[in-house]
Amino acid sequence: MRPRPAVRCSRLLSWNFTAGAGAARCLAIAAILWAPTPDATHWNTYRGWMTRKVLGTTSCLAAALFAWAAVQAGDTAGTAAGAAGTEDSNGSSRTVQAGGEAVPAAPAERHSPRKGYPSLGPADAKNTLVFFTDYQCPVCPRAARELDRLVADFNGELRVELHHNPLAMHTHAYDAAVAAKAAQRQGKFWEYHEALLKARSFDREALTGLAADLGLDRDAFARDLDDPKVKLQVTAEAKEALDANALGTPGFLINGHVEVGWASLPWIEQMIRAHAR
Repeated sequence: MRPRPAVRCSRLLSWNFTAGAGAARCLAIAAILWAPTPDATHWNTYRGWMTRKVLGTTSCLAAALFAWAAVQAGDTAGTAAGAAGTEDSNGSSRTVQAGGEAVPAAPAERHSPRKGYPSLGPADAKNTLVFFTDYQCPVCPRAARELDRLVADFNGELRVELHHNPLAMHTHAYDAAVAAKAAQRQGKFWEYHEALLKARSFDREALTGLAADLGLDRDAFARDLDDPKVKLQVTAEAKEALDANALGTPGFLINGHVEVGWASLPWIEQMIRAHAR
């Protein structure tokens, strides 16, 4: 059968074999999820509800294409506002340019409780944006690096909570999320999170090496990596994403409204304003 002609959407996206490959991958992942696995204790808990999350594969691919489209478009709205050091039509302050160089937002107030969810921004903010992330998602780092600017632009009205949503298609995403939780137990979530965003390997040796580089207690970190309670926390957060219908990454939840994918900072700010209290 000859492939269908590519269909262009807003001069940005062209679909050829990508959709077919994504569908085939979804079927393959579904087969893997339902196949017998040696580590039955872990997977019987995880895959009992993860079958529906196979849809996250398609969502993640769509998010990647969404981000690619924004890059191809030059992120026009954000670039135009940022280059002038002004505000966009929604009144959000953009990254100021000084001598042609982008000036990043000042780090937002960080919270790394030993239990619960790590967050950015004032604890008493009127609105909370839940950010569902996966450390092997190719798009999530783009969103993660805008969180400080996002919090700053809302002038104390917004806090961001980070929740883990490791997709089944990503082999080491679950372990990376557990490692981030292990670092959180030592009050170093955000430092470890930043290290994971830059990491290229997520096997146990690499995850332990990052902990050592940050001065974490290696023995405690190793114990927490294997602690069933820590793993259950990650599984519970992924279940929250499923229940919220955030079936891919990056995902965003605010006051009951969900979006999956990433286009640009102005895009997410517009969404937040539309659903803020």
